[in-house]
Amino acid sequence: MRVDDNSLTNQVSSTASRAAESQRIQVDTAAPASTAGLADGDRVDVSGLAGRISQSMQALATQTAQRVGQLQKDFSAGRYQPDAQQIAGAMARS
Repeated sequence: MRVDDNSLTNQVSSTASRAAESQRIQVDTAAPASTAGLADGDRVDVSGLAGRISQSMQALATQTAQRVGQLQKDFSAGRYQPDAQQIAGAMARS
């Protein structure tokens, strides 16, 4: 069985590009002129977006695990009734 979740892929790529945009590089102005531009004079400040991305990914993983668990229960109980038309359509599109 193949599951495609294009919305997840789009969400991850758009949040990754926003994360890249939100990074700010600040040069330490207190560094002496002779060390300006060296690694110990630079800092990177990443916004809270990275934390929100992590929380979103964890929430998505939790939702997915719950959905899979429910499908397992339904299948074991004989209540899982997949729609043959939808399966055939998905197979034809892939």
